[in-house]
Amino acid sequence: MVKQSAKSKSAGSQAFHSRSFKEGLDILTDEIQLAFQWRRPSILLAVHNSKPSQMKAQEALELEITKINKLVVRIKADSKSTDLISTMCRTSNHHGIVFFVSELGRAEDMDAQRVFRALNMHRELLVEQQIRVVFWLTKLEAASLPHYAPDFWAFRHRVVEFIR
Repeated sequence: MVKQSAKSKSAGSQAFHSRSFKEGLDILTDEIQLAFQWRRPSILLAVHNSKPSQMKAQEALELEITKINKLVVRIKADSKSTDLISTMCRTSNHHGIVFFVSELGRAEDMDAQRVFRALNMHRELLVEQQIRVVFWLTKLEAASLPHYAPDFWAFRHRVVEFIR
């Protein structure tokens, strides 16, 4: 039996996480590039274990998006902006933008319930307006989404899990 040292275990683990991170980032990048190439919407969900991992992925994806001469607009859900889809559709020149949506919150929270309800009710606008969007979710938010916004969940194009 071959024993692996603690140092080599962590090195192997780090390589695994780096590879899965890169694969997730590549999937999101490819989906966004194809959406622009084919002039179609793209509704992507990126699920993370931690906020630092989520921020790292957002920064890396934004860099890839700017390489194809597109803009990123960040939207955070809060009590003042619960209808995120209408906000995206009202943004001028949204055809050259990839929206990053985060902070959907807990489903138990009243504002979060309104956010989920608005996603469910206005989901068709994402397709009709050819919106390209990445929803950056925690595991809890990802678990709540099909429960509180089942029709929106059915409209999504891809879910990418980032393992940390």
